[in-house]
Amino acid sequence: MENPLQLKCLNHISLVCRSVEKSVDFYQNILGFFPVKRPGSFDFSGAWLFNYGIGIHLLQSDNPDSMPKIGGINPKNNHISFQ
Repeated sequence: MENPLQLKCLNHISLVCRSVEKSVDFYQNILGFFPVKRPGSFDFSGAWLFNYGIGIHLLQSDNPDSMPKIGGINPKNNHISFQ
């Protein structure tokens, strides 16, 4: 299969969060990711984390109350999976 864009690997995923602080706590203390420096030019709240060759960019939702409520796991929803 051709690779016209010369893609090499997944660089990062971005996740919009209800609470960046709670999400950082989960990814850091439960899954073992560690924070990395974000560019200072960003004018919105967020955090960058890295481990296992994966970058995760957490972005604070502009309207957290409008985000879907946390419920049971549905394998047909958007998700990421770790092995």
